[in-house]
Amino acid sequence: MVKVKFYGKLRHIFGEEMEIKGISTVGELINALERKSDEVKRIKEHLLFSINGRQVKSGESIKEGEDVAVFLPPTGG
Repeated sequence: MVKVKFYGKLRHIFGEEMEIKGISTVGELINALERKSDEVKRIKEHLLFSINGRQVKSGESIKEGEDVAVFLPPTGG
């Protein structure tokens, strides 16, 4: 089981954090989030991920106990 923290708009969708079973890569995490929210399907290409404070891509492995975060890039104007 992996504990995932959410930031920004994603926190409104999923809450502050969620435990997800059966994932071992960021790509599998994306798939799990898509199953939980149609909104993720629309914004998934913009999602950013970090593991233990290091930004990672979708093929990166996730191990139990690592600090996983999901967020969107900051916007401004």
